[in-house]
Amino acid sequence: MTQKQIHNNQFDKIRILAALGVIVSHHFSLTGTQGPFWLENRWLNWAFLGGVCVMVFLCISGYLVTRSWCRQPQFGPYLWKRVLRLWPGMLGSVLLCIFFFGLIFTNLPAREFLLSPQTRQFLFDNLSLVRENANLPGVFMNQGYAGVMNGVYWTIPMEFMCYLVLGALGVLGVLRVPLLVNGLALAYIAGFLVFANYDFTGQIRHWIEYPAFFVAGSWIALHNDWFMRNGKRILLIAGPILLIIYFFTPLTATARFFLIPLFVIYIGNLPAKESWFTRLGDPSYGIYLYGFPIAQSVIAVAPKLNFWVSLSLALILAVIAGYASWLLLESRALRLKNLFGQGTSKPVVSQ
Repeated sequence: MTQKQIHNNQFDKIRILAALGVIVSHHFSLTGTQGPFWLENRWLNWAFLGGVCVMVFLCISGYLVTRSWCRQPQFGPYLWKRVLRLWPGMLGSVLLCIFFFGLIFTNLPAREFLLSPQTRQFLFDNLSLVRENANLPGVFMNQGYAGVMNGVYWTIPMEFMCYLVLGALGVLGVLRVPLLVNGLALAYIAGFLVFANYDFTGQIRHWIEYPAFFVAGSWIALHNDWFMRNGKRILLIAGPILLIIYFFTPLTATARFFLIPLFVIYIGNLPAKESWFTRLGDPSYGIYLYGFPIAQSVIAVAPKLNFWVSLSLALILAVIAGYASWLLLESRALRLKNLFGQGTSKPVVSQ
């Protein structure tokens, strides 16, 4: 599979929509706005729209990252690519959160803000990729989420953890043993569905649920050729059944778990035509990283602004920031991803 073939799909568009969905979801709570009736029901609700979008992210990530491992099953190059994908964008976001948004919207003197141990901890925690820190001293203190600079950082360590676990399984040879890898994937998914599924427990356990979507995407990737041959048929049969379960039974979370990976990965693999949109690159990560502080800033500057105008402004500014992040940081860093060679396709679990 060539690099052109790898990106000749719909995944970038889906991720952009998911990143925008996170911003939409957060804007209701950030402004303390009641959602419209069509976003206030158990099937479609602004409160968990952002969570569903993160599920989409993790599902796509599990699929694409596993495909990357299969092309070059070596831990060093694999980890290098994963760090290049996450860290440069995070670096730009963290620095801007401190030196731009932070300095503008803190109620502390600039020197006190910059020298605060909390600011230093914000920098080190988030750039480590294994810890998150959403708060900066004195920022947005007159708003509903006082002190919170970036409320999306908490998902980055989760995703990085999934990368590390997948790489460790690859190094141990687990991904080359069908019985073992299928057993582990089924065991994790079954454990999530039985013991951490909102339908049965009434509680949301993000650190168990979201990795389950990563596992689902990864599992499909390990059986990619089979899925490419049968995915449409599976979706046509299972899709209507899962939609009936979703809308007409209490098992909404369960149906959502099975439907999202099938739908997103099948649609994501549909060919994309070359256009100005695809040539601009993938701003989804930047949109995701900058959406929260931009929304907080818009609300701070114009707290009386109409909700939909405020949301539209936040979305537009986040898209601009996302493309700037991609063009100035992320795409430049990714030029180094083949420093260890491009790798070749390797046999996976099922062909």
